[in-house]
Amino acid sequence: MRIFVSSSFEDLREHRAAAIRVLRQLGHEVIAMEDMIAGTTVPLAKVVEMVDRAEGYVGIFAWRYGYVPPRPVPAPMAPGVAPPEAGKADGQTSITHHEYLRAVKRQIPVMAFLLDETYPWPPQYIDGFDKTRPDAPASAEKIRALRGALQLERVVSWFTTPADLEARVSAAVTMAGLTRQLDLQPATALDPWAGIPTSNPSGESGITKAIVQAGDHQRALKIDIATTWWSTRLYLLAALAERLTEVRRILIVEIRPEPTLPSQAPSSPPVKEERFVGQVSTSVVLRTVGPKVPALETFAKSLKERGTGYSHVRTEIDAVLESWRQSFGDEPGKHVKEEAARVDLTAEVLRRWFGDAMLRQPIHIADLQRASVVDLLRLLDYPNDYVPVLIHPPEAALGQAVAKRVDVLDKAALNARLARSYLEELMDRARIA
Repeated sequence: MRIFVSSSFEDLREHRAAAIRVLRQLGHEVIAMEDMIAGTTVPLAKVVEMVDRAEGYVGIFAWRYGYVPPRPVPAPMAPGVAPPEAGKADGQTSITHHEYLRAVKRQIPVMAFLLDETYPWPPQYIDGFDKTRPDAPASAEKIRALRGALQLERVVSWFTTPADLEARVSAAVTMAGLTRQLDLQPATALDPWAGIPTSNPSGESGITKAIVQAGDHQRALKIDIATTWWSTRLYLLAALAERLTEVRRILIVEIRPEPTLPSQAPSSPPVKEERFVGQVSTSVVLRTVGPKVPALETFAKSLKERGTGYSHVRTEIDAVLESWRQSFGDEPGKHVKEEAARVDLTAEVLRRWFGDAMLRQPIHIADLQRASVVDLLRLLDYPNDYVPVLIHPPEAALGQAVAKRVDVLDKAALNARLARSYLEELMDRARIA
């Protein structure tokens, strides 16, 4: 991993050296100010460019806020520490703070280390004590505000000596490497109107599109029962998925708008969240829903008679849909008999039908970049090979319309990646020794 090491310089010289040393010993590429020509003043644009090349960020914070680059064009300065936009000099935000803001904006793994507040520290390295330094801050207000913000926004580690920091950086970067293994696979979401047929000839195209999109690489489909879903259409979806794709799980959600806060502007687009209803296998859907409607058993028999050979997916889907209509005895473009046999799906209906065969509890991980060892254990202990994971996608923080989303994680693939990471770490430690 390419890691940027950030801190004020003179006060943390030995600590920086320890952090950089252990990162390089572990095989990581380090980007740091030490690589610059000694005695030069690095412009903010160069610092931002260095952070942009990084895949991870290590921030070390003691009691100095750091050098504040002047604002290019003189203008009245608003109060506060954080700039309106990361990476632009505002005359009051330090280089070190800019580095952190840029790493957050890029959504790379951020590992923050704060000097223990009870650890003795030379007064000349504390803002507000040393008045002899040029442009020295009159107080420690800004560094205290930054440290406070870090504790609210991040899971921080506390350090004392350079050797202590070295051990904590090693552990944190190893954990960050593990969390990078959490590769969620977005479930193919069906169009909102795919749950019922329509008189429009393209009314079944939502299911067709999802099956074609899933192909042989997706492992889950997602339906939203906040819209109308017929039980018969759930059966059709499961049958097509088993026949034509590698999908064996269906995620069931209810997409609802979040409650509007008084502070939100009325004109803001409604923020939605996916409320997890359950995860059920395609085979359970076929076994449970099929016996409830004689036409579905007729359809299942027709599929067996067709065999499994086909040359083109869309052609096969069209043939299966024709067999579907014939099983119900409906005329082309009409769905009267299917409608009479269907049940509108609700969370209560699904719970009653599927019982314990429907998994109802997702693993909730708000931020995959900050997943803990406990989160990994919960994932590995989940009673299913495909784990539903409820996350807060980063798009929500950027003003998009989804606050929560459910995707799936392939537990077998995660196990394989974790095993490889463990073996690579053993090799790295052997090389260090």
